[in-house]
Amino acid sequence: MTRGAILCFHSITTPALAAAGTAHVSADAFSSLVGVARQLGTLVPLSELLHRHAQGRSTAGLVALTFDDAYAAVLTELKDFITRHGVPISLFAVTNAARTGARFWWDRVDDLYPRVSSERWRAFEIACGLPEAYRQGQPAEYGPLRPLRQWLLAAYSGRWPDHLEPALEALEQETGYQTVHRSMTFDELATLASMREVELGVHTMSHPVLPLLPDEQLQHEITAAYDALRERFERVLPVLAVPFGLYDKRTIGIARAAGMTASLTLAGGLKRRHGDYSAPRHCVTSAETRFTLGLRLLGLKELAKQWLGHAADTYPDLPSPTT
Repeated sequence: MTRGAILCFHSITTPALAAAGTAHVSADAFSSLVGVARQLGTLVPLSELLHRHAQGRSTAGLVALTFDDAYAAVLTELKDFITRHGVPISLFAVTNAARTGARFWWDRVDDLYPRVSSERWRAFEIACGLPEAYRQGQPAEYGPLRPLRQWLLAAYSGRWPDHLEPALEALEQETGYQTVHRSMTFDELATLASMREVELGVHTMSHPVLPLLPDEQLQHEITAAYDALRERFERVLPVLAVPFGLYDKRTIGIARAAGMTASLTLAGGLKRRHGDYSAPRHCVTSAETRFTLGLRLLGLKELAKQWLGHAADTYPDLPSPTT
């Protein structure tokens, strides 16, 4: 590996824990991908990799595994694997969700869509008030759920509004289905937090689009989540996993002022960007294979970008009718 890497996972799927969303990987795939990472590098705790990164020391060959949203399936499906193989992981919890073990709106939407007709889904979008500009303006290659998702990110800063809950619950009642994926509760999180292989980090209180919040709300999302975790657990990293991977210079600066030593994004290979204490990660999805992950860990994808003359990454575009 030419550089180290931070990999971002979400939930774990099994036949009993199926998911329509591509953000989650199967237990078998996770085991296989961990095998690739171990063949090409060394698995280390995130804290160790970030410490080296901050000091300007080499992180070549080092790989850290992170899990956003602290899904309950990580506990039920990976606890024994983590212990048996000594795999270090870092969990980033959404503290409001952890109070009750709540389900996230994006999983509810992803899992309902294939269970209803296109006409019923369109009626749901109308009931929600999805603007036509989003239906017409989103790139088709991102799929049919992109318009609703981007509108929710832009109009409600990524939080599911209470007044839309009846429409979503109606779909769940009609289909007789609720997503099986949910956040761990704090008590469940404590089971993993007690393991030497597991570190905890900050993923905000409510998982909003941070750049769309005013300064005070943005800082509160980070500090209140950090405080809620430290009240319950001894070892909590002062590290923010940025929700939705959406951030800008102001976001990173406020996170730094809130005590975060690093902010993890979803921007790819590990390198310091903009001098802003951000640490990019690679988001692993259900489309990932041993081959594609191997190419990434070897740095070949980054080299190909440079060879093709692609411009350096900038801050991600914020959601709009056309992005």
